[in-house]
Formats: sequence, C-alpha cells, structure tokens
Amino acid sequence: MPAHQKLYLRPSVVAQPLLHRWYAWPYLLAPHTGALNLRDRLLPIVDSYLKAPHIHESVTADPHRYGAPFLDPQGADHEDVQAVRDTMAKEGHAKLQLADDIDQLRTLLRENALGGPMEPLYPLVPDALRGRVELVYDTAHRPTFRFFEPLMYASPAYERDGQRISLTAAPAPQPFVYSSPVLPHPDRLDIDLPFDSPLWDELFTARTTPVDVPRLAQRFGIPEADIPAFIAFFHDVPPAAHTRPAPGTVRTRYFNHATVLIETDTTSVLLDPLIGYTDDGHQHYTFEDLPAHIDAVVISHFHSDHFSVETLLQLRARIGTVLVPRASGGSLPDPSLRTMLQALGFPDVRELSELESHQVADRVEVTALPFLGEHADLDIRTKMVPLVQAAGRTFLFATDITPLEPALYNNIPHLTKTPLDALFIGLECVGAPLNWLYGPLLEQKLSREHNAGRRLKGSDAAQADQLAQQLNARHVYAYAMGLEPWLKHLTGSDYDPEAEPVRQAAVLADLSARRGITSELLRDQAERNWPALGPTGQ
Repeated sequence: MPAHQKLYLRPSVVAQPLLHRWYAWPYLLAPHTGALNLRDRLLPIVDSYLKAPHIHESVTADPHRYGAPFLDPQGADHEDVQAVRDTMAKEGHAKLQLADDIDQLRTLLRENALGGPMEPLYPLVPDALRGRVELVYDTAHRPTFRFFEPLMYASPAYERDGQRISLTAAPAPQPFVYSSPVLPHPDRLDIDLPFDSPLWDELFTARTTPVDVPRLAQRFGIPEADIPAFIAFFHDVPPAAHTRPAPGTVRTRYFNHATVLIETDTTSVLLDPLIGYTDDGHQHYTFEDLPAHIDAVVISHFHSDHFSVETLLQLRARIGTVLVPRASGGSLPDPSLRTMLQALGFPDVRELSELESHQVADRVEVTALPFLGEHADLDIRTKMVPLVQAAGRTFLFATDITPLEPALYNNIPHLTKTPLDALFIGLECVGAPLNWLYGPLLEQKLSREHNAGRRLKGSDAAQADQLAQQLNARHVYAYAMGLEPWLKHLTGSDYDPEAEPVRQAAVLADLSARRGITSELLRDQAERNWPALGPTGQ
C-alpha cells in the first residue's frame, strides 16, 4: 500500500451499526430493554424462519406486507441464517440471561412483595440484577423495581463485543430493520469494534477532512484481504464547503422525516438527525449539507426514527452538545437517552426537564415543552416538544404528539401570547398498536381490543389545526411521517397519496388556508429563510 495516501470518505458510503447482527435500534441497544427484545422478538423471528422459510419468503415477497415480522434472507441460504442465529445466541448470552432474570424478579415481587418491607427480598434478586436494581412500591402498594441504568451499561449484558459497523459502498434496498438481521455479504465490510471507540470518529471525520487511509486501515486492524475494499470507500474529491445563511437570516432546512437544521450565520441546531446518503437515486440533503460543527443536537424522544444511532455515531466528532429529555429514572420502558449516549462515547449530553431551557448561543435557545400522546399511554417521560428560538424567530417541533389536553399549552407562560413563526407537527394519525413496539417489555398481555386502542399515533388535521390556532402559528408544516423512500427500512412506510396521514395533510392545508395561513407537507427536502428579528421582535 502506498504511504500517506490522504483521502476523503465517499459521501455514498453507508455505515450501519449492528448488534448481534441486527440493526442497533435504541430499544435493542439498552441492556435491559435489549434483553427482552432479543429473547422475545428477534430470536423468535429467526427461529420461525428456520422452521418454515417458505412462509417468510411468501410474506416478504408481498410489498403490501413490508414491515411484518417475517425475515427476508436477502439471498442467503438456510445455513447462513442458522449461523446468524448462532451468533445471536453466543454474543447475546448475557442479555438472554438478563431477560430470564427480569422475569424471575417480576415473579418474586408478585408472589412475595405483598405490602411488607422489601429488605428480605434483596438477597433473592437474580444474579444479573443483584446490586443493579431498587425494589419499591408505588402509592397503591403495587411492587415494582427500577434499574440503576449506568450500572446496567457496566454489566455483562451491555455486550460491546457484539457491536460492529457494517460498511457498504452505496445505499441499496434492504428489509425492515425490526424484521430481518443484516446478514454478511460480499459487498459488506464488517468491522468488529465497539461503538464508543474513538477510531470511528477518525473514519467519519474523513467525510470532511482527508485521512491517511493505509494508516487508518492498520489502526482498525483491517485484514490484508479486505484492505482493497476499505481503500475503495475513499476518494480524493473534497466535499463542497458548507455555506451558512447570510447575517441577519435564520435558515431552516428540512432533511427528511423529523430532521430539521436551524442555522444563523454563527450557530446551528439539528433536530432528530436521521441523515440519508448520496447516490441513493433521490434528491435530498445529506451529510455533505451539514456544517462542520453542530452546536447542539436535540432529540425529541427515544423512538428509532428520531434517535438514530447510525447518524449520531457519524456526527459524534462534530457535535458540541446533545440535548435530550429527562428520563423517569430507571423504569423498564423508559431508558435514559443521556446514559445511552454517554455509553456510546458522547462527551456532552444534557437532560432537559419539562419547561427547562438551554442557551445554545447568544439569542439561540432550546426549551423542552411537555409531550402528550404517541406512547400508547405508558409512563414514558423521555420525550419533549422542542421549542427553538433563534435570532428572534420561534419554531415548535411537535413531532408525533397528540394534543389530548388543549389546556396544557394554555398553562405555559407566554407560549400562547406570542405568535409562533412555524409549527412542525406529525400527522401519523393511524399508528401501530402498543404491542408492535413495546410488546416484549410488557409483564402481561393486553386484550386485543385494548392493544389495538392504545396506539403509537400522532395528530390528525383537526387536532393540528386546533393547536396551530391556539399557538397563533403563522406557518404550519406537516412532517415526520416516514414518506421518504430512502428511509423505508427504518420507518416501514413510504409516500402514498391515498394513505390517511397524507390525506390529513391535505385537509390541514385546506383548514389553514381558510384562516389565511400556509400549511405545507414536507417531503424529501425543503429550505426556508426568515429575516432575523431584534430583541423586541422588530
């Protein structure tokens, strides 16, 4: 290999984080929720395929059933899938033990915590949880427990040895990430290295700063046979320089789904980053359209289409501060985003409680507003509605909320008294049933009726219009509905003009027009520029 060959990482290179060969979505990555998902969701899918591959192949061949829990082997044979199953069991051994111990602890509390003191039960806590949980009662004397989450990430169940990133030269169609593992393939270069390794920063910084590729390959420990494939991920073409908005301007760029970049001439705030790649056959913003330094990244909630480990790892070296909603403090369905990000190597992660603000820069501030809806009525508190104020402009990102209680926003000082420049709101008004995402975490099964009734859904047009009126929003943008085709493997959906959320966007546009304001469905990409306002709003 030639020495000192400094090149840039190609913008088309896809980097997928994998855990036990499955895409690393957040409820799999957290040790305690990942344990139950591995045992009760992922392994059953693989085992079902191994028993009856023809059924899975029939379902996955039907485009109308995309996203169903059936494995797409992507051309792999039965032995390849069996090998992945063996990898899952071997690498996930500690997680599987933790899942069984969670069940044992639930049984222990159900049978023995009848209102008396918890002290005699601590010696009976299963091994994987000893010293990592607190046993408690709620005020109705129902027993439960909470995790000391940082200790869970220090436990064997946070299996760093099962972490790897799979590199491919360009985007390609792939199965739904909740239904199929990412199988080894000649076109993939899998690098077995934990996600928190600073070497990943060296690789992904090469998107903007050239690196000595042979030396980097050596530092990664790339096998000699794979070095040509690794070098092929790089080229000598520098990326175009990022251009900030003109002084006195606030620019909003819609990247896709719920990803919006807000910039002044000196400061940038990126919301719910889920970034696509170049050369995927579609026109949209990519990593190349981001500034070299992002002052703050804001995560609205824990769902994988808003909290993308894939994107965040690639931006880790660029980010100043990550702002996340405060978690409940160790309950099973409500993992801490801060604890997870710290385990992933992010140095500056700050939690915001409801109505708490963070000053990003002069005249750029993020405030966490309460978030109702979309979480199937579970006690999940790791969620916020970000209110971003930049150079006198105010933007509210209602992502997937359902405004169940209009009085909420009337109780927030000044929110309804000052006009809102733009309301961004999701119209995924159908949503999946509770069990679709949270099923493995539930201690007891719900009736079919209740499971179908408690849905992960957002607003409809009437609710969104009511909220826009309440907040005196001057512009309304419908977004966060998974309409971009390059995200289908993550969101499970794509653009269909007859789909109910898209129809609701048209209804919202009509309702808004009657009131003389604009409402627009954001899809693929969009840019808007706003003149900055003085401190008095002038």
